[in-house]
Amino acid sequence: MAWPLTSGDMDSQSEPSVTQVPPPLPATAERPRVWTVFLAFVLMLVTLIIGGALFAGIAVAMEMARTGEKSPDVAAMMEQIKLLPWLHVAGVMLSSLTGLGVALLGGWLSPRPLRERLRLSPGASLPVWLWGAALVGCFALGQAMESLSVLAGVWDWTSSLKGLQATSQASLGTFALLMFFGTLVAGTGEELFFRGYVQTRLVQRWGPKAGIMGAATLFGFMHLDPVHSPLALVLGVYLGWLAERTGSVRLPVFVHILNNATSFLLTRFASSATELSTSTHVALLVVCTLLTVGAVAVLRPGGGRAGTRLAHSHPSV
Repeated sequence: MAWPLTSGDMDSQSEPSVTQVPPPLPATAERPRVWTVFLAFVLMLVTLIIGGALFAGIAVAMEMARTGEKSPDVAAMMEQIKLLPWLHVAGVMLSSLTGLGVALLGGWLSPRPLRERLRLSPGASLPVWLWGAALVGCFALGQAMESLSVLAGVWDWTSSLKGLQATSQASLGTFALLMFFGTLVAGTGEELFFRGYVQTRLVQRWGPKAGIMGAATLFGFMHLDPVHSPLALVLGVYLGWLAERTGSVRLPVFVHILNNATSFLLTRFASSATELSTSTHVALLVVCTLLTVGAVAVLRPGGGRAGTRLAHSHPSV
C-alpha cells in the first residue's frame, strides 16, 4: 500500500503534436533572484508550525477536560493525540490551503503573468496512456519506498503516516474531509507551490537537475517526519521531473491527486503495511521498482512511440 503525498489536458492521438514550450525567461534577462521563493517557503513553514502547535494545544486541552486530570503526563498525552483523526484532518486542511494560498500570492506578486509563473499552461501534448504511465510510476515508487522502510525497520519511526492511517479508518464524514483536502486541495496546492512557484524559479537560476532537487528537498522537509520526509523528497524528484518533462504542472497535479486518493482508499479498505509479510514486501519492492523504471523509460523523450520532443531552454534531465 503506497503512501499519500500529504493535477490536465490529455491527447489521445497516437502521434502527439510537438508543443513548443516558451523559455522561462528572455535570453537577455538577468538571472532571477531566488530569495523570494525561500522566503515564501519559510512563511509557509512557520504558518504550519504555529498552526500545528495551536491544534496540538487544543487537543491537549480537550483531552485534559475529558479525563479530568489537572497535571497529566504531557509526553504520554502527546503520543495519544498524534493519532486523533480530527487533528490530522485539521493539519491536512492547514497545509493544503496554505500551500495553495502562498503559491497564488507569489504568482500574483510576480511581474510575470500568473499562468506563466506557475506553469499552468498545457505544456507538452502527451497521449492518455502516458498520463497513466506517469501515475503508475508515482504509485509504484511510493509503494517501493514504503516497503523498503518496513524492511529496513524504520516504519515505526513515523508519526504522520500512522496518523493518516488512523484517520483513514475514522468515520465516513472525517474520511470524506481527508479525501477532499488530502487529494484535490493538497495535490493542487502543493504542486502549484513546489513544482510551479518554487521549482520554476530554481530551474531558471540553477538549471533543471539542481532546481528539481532543491524543490524536492523543501517538499520533503515540509513534512517534518523522519520517514515521511525522505519519502516525500524522492517522490518530489519524480514529480519535479514530470514538470520539466512536460513544461507544465498539469501532469504532476493530476498524478499527485490520484496517487493520494488511491493511497487513502487502500489505507481504509486494505491491510496496513505492518500486517504484510516480509516476503510480500520484498516482492512489492522488486515489482514496484521495475514498474517505476519502466514508467520513467517510456516517459523520457523518445522513450516510446508516442514520445514527444520539447523545446526547452535547458537540457533535459
